[in-house]
Amino acid sequence: MIDRIRGAVHGTAVVAAATMALALVPIALGATRASGDPLGEENEKGAHCFIDKDDTLSPGLSLQGSSGAVATPAPGTIECHGKINGAAPTGDGQVTEEARYGTKDPDTCQNGGEGDGKLDISIPTSAGVQKFVALFSFTFGEPSTHGGVVAGRFQGDGFHGTFDVTPKQGDCVTKPVTLVHTVDDLRFEDSFFAHS
Repeated sequence: MIDRIRGAVHGTAVVAAATMALALVPIALGATRASGDPLGEENEKGAHCFIDKDDTLSPGLSLQGSSGAVATPAPGTIECHGKINGAAPTGDGQVTEEARYGTKDPDTCQNGGEGDGKLDISIPTSAGVQKFVALFSFTFGEPSTHGGVVAGRFQGDGFHGTFDVTPKQGDCVTKPVTLVHTVDDLRFEDSFFAHS
């Protein structure tokens, strides 16, 4: 009996230590942009874009399951290469996000989850400022390979991508994560602009 209790306590301690280590990684590292082009060749049609922004999560992610809202408190930056609706980008644009997480079941830090949302994007181009809304669904919970803590994937009609997340407020254990920094890597196909 004592060995079973020791094993259970040891297992709980290992999980708690691993969770704390994951929560501390963002202090030493931040999510970074992928090198190369993981979503395809540079010469594909459409646009390859990178987004850098902060998002708030309410009520926040923790070890207890929850569903909630994601919002960008201040516009983030989007940098695109390729054609935006047939025109060349002339500088960085702005992006905000509104989303919901835990749409199928409550999401947690340790198990990840799913959701849906929209990106409001504005990009200066050779044909003037292009503004569009990109509706998407997403999943998260994979380990990050770009310096964040956790990664995920999103897709919508005519675009897809990945994102890496680094917590800025909260640690999942003692306080829910309520503010994150995200670095997104996405590709818009020409078909996206045909219907946007």
